Amino acid sequence: MEKAVDEIKTNIKNPKLVEKRRNQILKVAMDLFQKNGYHATTMREICKKANVNQGSFYDYFGSKKDILVYIYKRMMYYRGVFDKTFPKIKISNWDDLESFLRDMILPSLGRHKRHIQLLYRETISLDKKTQREILQIESDYIRWVAENFREGLGLPSTNSQLELLANLVVYINSFIPLRGWNLHHLEQEEIVDFVVGVSMTKLKELCPESRKAEMITQESRTPTWHETVKINQP
Repeated sequence: MEKAVDEIKTNIKNPKLVEKRRNQILKVAMDLFQKNGYHATTMREICKKANVNQGSFYDYFGSKKDILVYIYKRMMYYRGVFDKTFPKIKISNWDDLESFLRDMILPSLGRHKRHIQLLYRETISLDKKTQREILQIESDYIRWVAENFREGLGLPSTNSQLELLANLVVYINSFIPLRGWNLHHLEQEEIVDFVVGVSMTKLKELCPESRKAEMITQESRTPTWHETVKINQP
C-alpha cells in the first residue's frame, strides 16, 4: 500500500531517540489538546511542558498539525503496513475471524480511546488536503478489513457485502469511545461480545454454502471464546 501521508522527516540519526522524543511531545500535546482544544494550544506550551527546546521541536514534528496526523498514523498502520500494526492477526480460515474482530475492537476501548475522542473533535481543524490524505488511509484500512474477511470466509474475491460490513465494523470501532457517557454502565467485555457477535452473525450469512456444514461441525466441538478463557485461567 502506498503511504497516504508522508513520513515525518528528521535530521536526528538515532531512531530510538526520535521515537522517545516524539512520544514525550505526543503525550503532552494530547493532554493540552484535550484540556484547552487544538487551536488554543500553542507550540510554546507544548515545548515547555515537554521540556523540549522550541527549535528542537522541528526535529521531531514539522508543525502542530503533524502531531494530529502522527496520532492517526500510529493508530492505523506502521510504516504503511496494517499487518504490522496488528501483528497477532493471521487470517487463514473461519476460526480466525472472531479473534481478528476482537483484536480490532479492544484497542478502541483501551489505548486508543483518548486518541479517537481527540481526533473526532479536532480533525476538522486540519486543512482539506490533510483531511483527504487521512480519509485515504481510512479507506485503505477498510479495504484491508474486507480482504481479511474474504480470506477467513474462503471467498475468491471481496464483494459489496463484505465492503459494507468492513465499513460498519470500522465505524462502530470509532463510535464506541464517543458513547462513553451512555455506555459507562456496561462492562467492556459485554460491549466487545455484542459487536463481535453481530459481526460474526453477518459473516456467517456471507459464508459459502460449501463451508457452512464444516462450520457447524467445528462449532459443536470447539469451545467458545469465553470457555477458552475460563479453561486457561489458573
